[in-house]
Amino acid sequence: MHQEFARTKTFVAKYLGLVQLLKHRQIHFLCLSAQLNDGGPLSERGMCLAPRPHSPMSTVQVASSRSVGLEEMLAVPGRSCSPRIVALGGGTGLPAVLEGLALDARTSNEITGIVTVTDDGGSSGALRGRFGVLPPGDVRNCLVALARRDSPFRDLLQHRLDGGVEGTGHPVGNLLLSALTQLTGDFSEAITQIGALVESRGSVMPSTMQDVRLRAEMMSGDVIAGETAIVHWPSAIKKLFLDPSPKPTPETLRALVNADGIVIGPGSLYTSVLPTLLVEGVAATIYGMESVRIYVANLMTQPGETDGYSLADHLRAIREHTGYYLFDYILVNRSPIDPKIAAEYARKGSHPVSYDLPSTWEGAAQIVECDLAPSFDRGKVRHDAAALGRAIRRLVAAGRPSHS
Repeated sequence: MHQEFARTKTFVAKYLGLVQLLKHRQIHFLCLSAQLNDGGPLSERGMCLAPRPHSPMSTVQVASSRSVGLEEMLAVPGRSCSPRIVALGGGTGLPAVLEGLALDARTSNEITGIVTVTDDGGSSGALRGRFGVLPPGDVRNCLVALARRDSPFRDLLQHRLDGGVEGTGHPVGNLLLSALTQLTGDFSEAITQIGALVESRGSVMPSTMQDVRLRAEMMSGDVIAGETAIVHWPSAIKKLFLDPSPKPTPETLRALVNADGIVIGPGSLYTSVLPTLLVEGVAATIYGMESVRIYVANLMTQPGETDGYSLADHLRAIREHTGYYLFDYILVNRSPIDPKIAAEYARKGSHPVSYDLPSTWEGAAQIVECDLAPSFDRGKVRHDAAALGRAIRRLVAAGRPSHS
């Protein structure tokens, strides 16, 4: 693998000149310096002392005590048409959100993805263990989601090396991020460089720069370390925490403070969603913001993590782990899932996430049903990125709900 890694570093070095050219073409990214005039100074803890004023926010009047359809909200005037939206998570859910939002992005500083860095399996785990880098896989997928649609580097980042050489099985994007981290000494800078290479339509940043691992107390009483081990443990998860308890980057808090909309999910509850929210100060910052905060409900339960969980169980776990009612809207798919696909999932122990429609829900949060047109990618159920992006933008434009 060392020989392959050395070749990759040489490849990266050859493209650094191109990256600089792309920067001079004014491909801008949401970063700390770009926000200083907008968001005010940072304190020593990274919190914004003078957050920018939000545009006037209209509210959605909800006459019914049950869920509301998204089409009922379309005529509501609200925020500007170019809001700043921050999405948190990892896995396959966060890239779907970013890809959908990027379709209508007018500038490259409107969209930010904050990515979990607890993965310890597959290619990411191998590179993390061998070279001491933060796991690059989830970051790579987000960069691909935000890349210019016709960028030739989209396929390159996802290409897995083959041919029996050392390093087989690693996506090129993972190797590039790892090599650039070694060259620059900074994982965030490596992300920025690759983002420039693919002409990213938004920003991607790690939730923390610390080498952090998942630990979980199981219902059996065992305490298990490591994301992969936790998911495969036969007992259900009782409590999740990060070891060590990490601090967020100033850029992460800056993005949250300056957001018009914040999106959590979809994604694995215990290995994508909660790991970003458990970074010190992240959940508290989200709770204190005036932005529209949206939770996108998962389509299916996940064996080993959320067996038998309803939507209420997902939200209860988030509330119990963070200590906050975080959301203004709960976005739920109402498009039917193909019975054949559902049956295939059921054979693997996964089922559609069920939800009730109570008179009040998760504090002031309103359930919003929407046709998110689930797509079936190689037999797997996925939110349609375009439909998801449109729904999120409409909710952000509508402003926070007001219950009558």
